[in-house]
Amino acid sequence: MKDKKKLGLIGAIILIVSSLAGSGVIALPQQLAFTGSISLISFILVTIGALFLTLVYVQAGKRFEDPSPTALATYVNPILGAKSGFFYVYGNLISNVSILIAGLGYLVMFLPQLQHPVILGVTVIVLIWVFVGLSLRGVGIIMKIVSITVTMLLLSVITTSVAGWFDFDPSQFSNNWNVSGKSSGTAIMSGFAILIFAFVGVESVATNSGHIRNPKKIVPIATIVGFIIVAIIYIASTTVIEGMFSAKEIQGAPASFALSMQKIFDSKIVGEVVSLVMAIACIASFLVWNLSSASAAKTSADNGFLPKAYSYTNKHGINSKGLVINGVIMTILELILMMMGSNVAAAFNITVTISVLLLLFPYFWSGIALLKKEKEDGVGNLSTKIIVAISSIFIISAFMSANLDELWFVISLVIVILAVYSLKLTPRKK
Repeated sequence: MKDKKKLGLIGAIILIVSSLAGSGVIALPQQLAFTGSISLISFILVTIGALFLTLVYVQAGKRFEDPSPTALATYVNPILGAKSGFFYVYGNLISNVSILIAGLGYLVMFLPQLQHPVILGVTVIVLIWVFVGLSLRGVGIIMKIVSITVTMLLLSVITTSVAGWFDFDPSQFSNNWNVSGKSSGTAIMSGFAILIFAFVGVESVATNSGHIRNPKKIVPIATIVGFIIVAIIYIASTTVIEGMFSAKEIQGAPASFALSMQKIFDSKIVGEVVSLVMAIACIASFLVWNLSSASAAKTSADNGFLPKAYSYTNKHGINSKGLVINGVIMTILELILMMMGSNVAAAFNITVTISVLLLLFPYFWSGIALLKKEKEDGVGNLSTKIIVAISSIFIISAFMSANLDELWFVISLVIVILAVYSLKLTPRKK
């Protein structure tokens, strides 16, 4: 790529903000409302941890040709690479389902029937296969729809984080402080997994260096500045909503940002338009993330970590078999959520928590890979040790924030599927 077509500092910051911000934030206010405005402390702690995790990938981008979590875990140990490939692919796959659920939550304003577990589940399954079908022939116009609607989504979030303060009531924020019925320490920890979901994808910034002029100088600065901008938008927008409405109102409002925009402009029509735009943005972004999951699965399959079916591409260059396999897996997951009787809030919480817990495995080993690389090169940077130490503490604390049922579910999932894959990948003797 010619330098004239590459991005400078401002362009790089915009690229990073658009990579990190998006559908991850739109369901946060409702989820955090079950804990209360004390989650502001949780958000600050998670933001600090996510910043240091981001710095791990900034450093890895300087030292590795492929700074992806799976590649870094493979560098530590091939077996870890195989397992991390599984965790990374299926962690992202489960989060894809949560993106659809979050988008449908913004349609509840128009279709309250979507709160029914069966109707929600059937709608999610239909959308999964509609998008799998569209993806088989490439993305085309859908990519433009995604970019336009995600921009409008961010405008709604930014407007709430700025203009919402005119409707902010400190006494309301205080009344919402801790509605969980738990101790302050437990309440602060309980929101970690949900909040980490908002920052999932921090590793993607390290892969953008090929599109940026003078990447060694610009990428670290743009990454940190972009991350801070996103964090401020996230914290300001979710905090202001806690002071605009009672916790009970927010808990019953999957379309929280539509609710805030309706109050800011004192217009039901504005609220409905925002709700529709955010729903389209979230649902359409599923297409992009689903293709990314299939692509990540292909990389793992090419390295022998996943079934070879994931390596197949059709005449349009799409991982068609991988998309179909992933569609089946997501359908099974949604059927389980239906049988559990999960509404929008419960289904989103379950899928986000499980996906984040799976993604934390490769995130942890990425830091260890960085330390191993510096040790092999005879470099002993204290700053790197501090970055990895804080990011590791952050990752471990996220596991501690999960409840026992969630941990057992993840452990069972890992044991069963790894066993099936080990048998599936075992070659027959000739």
